[in-house]
Amino acid sequence: MARERKSIYLWDLDKTYLVSHFESLRGLLRVPFESAADKIAVPGAIALIKGLHRTGRRSRSPIELHFLSASPPQIGNAIRDKLAMDGIEYDGITFKNQFRNLVRGRFNALLEQIGYKTQKLIEHARDVRPGTTEYLFGDDWESDPFIYSFYADIVARRVGPQLALEVLDAAGVHRQHSRAVKNLLAEPLPRFRIGGVFILRQRPLPAQSLNAFGRRLVWFDDYFQCALRLYGAGLLDVGGVVDVARDIGLPPSELAASFAAADAHRMVGRGRVGSPRHRLVSAGMMLPVARGGWFARGASTARRSIGRPTEPLGGVSDLPDYVALARQWSYRGRKEAARGDDTGTPSGEAPDLETGATE
Repeated sequence: MARERKSIYLWDLDKTYLVSHFESLRGLLRVPFESAADKIAVPGAIALIKGLHRTGRRSRSPIELHFLSASPPQIGNAIRDKLAMDGIEYDGITFKNQFRNLVRGRFNALLEQIGYKTQKLIEHARDVRPGTTEYLFGDDWESDPFIYSFYADIVARRVGPQLALEVLDAAGVHRQHSRAVKNLLAEPLPRFRIGGVFILRQRPLPAQSLNAFGRRLVWFDDYFQCALRLYGAGLLDVGGVVDVARDIGLPPSELAASFAAADAHRMVGRGRVGSPRHRLVSAGMMLPVARGGWFARGASTARRSIGRPTEPLGGVSDLPDYVALARQWSYRGRKEAARGDDTGTPSGEAPDLETGATE
């Protein structure tokens, strides 16, 4: 019997799985009173997660699914009810205890996510089985691109304990998180790898802001594009791509435009996703699009025939300058830039990146 390979998918909740409106005070105040029926999944997210589960079972690569949220545990029951309504199988969910920060007067900690999520990710990493591959899903509304890439390089031992603390200091995280990370990194983490970081553009940010984190990070504008990339990586089957396209519900012309954009952004080559393209066009779900070059199509067919992905996920790039990036992506960096402080980012130009579940 073939040995089962374990994969973990770690998913952000707000704006990555759930449609959340934290950009307005009204939207924020409404959250604690929402029932499961009030909550709406991001189009395509449910179908994608179910497709990943199904593909994993068929390929004898069972997956675990964990959610990491910056929302408070007081809304946990509504979130769990919503996941049950959606038929989502998951193995764990973590919430941020905002009430504790509030009663202790840690008002900056209410808005700061880098320290909190880094700590929780490393706590999670200590329980990961060696040899596991983990995939991280988030959005560009908070600091997920920074946090996930930073965490991936800690796991890969490219960022050691000393540099990790320097980065957290540059981000201005609360000392409780810095101390916790220092203690967690006192012993080596299990040896596993981060297979990819997947970021849904919700703002959207300029591509160069996300490309700063290297080839490990894949950004996309809808879950159809993400499904195409996961198909190319061998993590999602053709049926999963079709299900995601159906769940998103774009007209055939707009789905074709999304397909073309994924190719134009070099997210996935159209010649390497021939089967989903053919299935969608044949079903009338997508207008006809170019097939891609004959060489790419032939190479993809050959790789599929031997069970290899047609377009493996990108390898590791040069180590990002996390200390400099922390000044751009952190809550403190945004505040300093707004005041015109000398942080390396001109006043008024710092990206508004960390609104998050508590702002």
